Amino acid sequence: MKLRMIFLLPVITCHLLLLTRLFAADDLPVKRVVLFTSGVGFFQREGEVSGDASVQLSFRTEQINDLLKSLVLQDFGGGKIAPIVFGSRDPIERALKSFAIDLTDNPPLSELLNRMRGVEAEITAPKEIQGVIVGVESHEQKIKEDVIRIFILNLMTAQGLRSVPLEQVQQIRLLDAPLDNEFRTALKVLATSHDKQRKPVTLSFTGQGKRRVSVGYILEAPLWKTSYRLELSEKKPPFLQGWAIVENTTDDDWQAVNLTLVSGRPISFIMDLYQSLYVPRPTVVPEI
Repeated sequence: MKLRMIFLLPVITCHLLLLTRLFAADDLPVKRVVLFTSGVGFFQREGEVSGDASVQLSFRTEQINDLLKSLVLQDFGGGKIAPIVFGSRDPIERALKSFAIDLTDNPPLSELLNRMRGVEAEITAPKEIQGVIVGVESHEQKIKEDVIRIFILNLMTAQGLRSVPLEQVQQIRLLDAPLDNEFRTALKVLATSHDKQRKPVTLSFTGQGKRRVSVGYILEAPLWKTSYRLELSEKKPPFLQGWAIVENTTDDDWQAVNLTLVSGRPISFIMDLYQSLYVPRPTVVPEI
């Protein structure tokens, strides 16, 4: 048995994997499950691969941290463990600030238009007007006994400056195609930040011939519970029967699985290894 070091590469694609044979998750079924009363479970998959092979598993986004913290790969046929490929998750604030229009702080429409100053746009209010966004100004207006704040959109049109009350604007279309595409991309980044769906993780093995491989990891699991039955009879001694209530919340069927139930409470914690981290660096100002 050889235990190799594994290297986790947080990349989106890897063209080298195209040269290997891709196995499904069913080719590496769950063979052993150990459930603890601390809210975690150990899962071990075993199967056979041939030559250079890759196995693609799927996990929920909130499970990636536990997976990266506990993943162990073994190749029992003299093969080597290739890099593991998974999609990295950059901080959403850092990703949004990289776009020309910053959506980090959820700006209102008036502030959003101020950040588009100098951009050519077409508005409908209710007639179509084309021009360059100069900015949005606000002032107070008294209506009867109430004082309200109104916003005015200023545009530089072919006929000159024009002011349009923002409440009359029904539609805004950016005429700068690259900026419009970037703005839509930023909205897609916001949408994916709320994505709680499953994420693919590709495990790769390099070697020759058929050989047995093993993958072990720890994930959050429901607590197993106990239930008892006491049977009383006049002719027989009391009979106590105990049951363990186990819930399989995974997507894999536990067929021919070696199940172990541990009543101890080992220390269990969550460490954020999936989120990309950046170290702040000081700025050195040249002497004048």
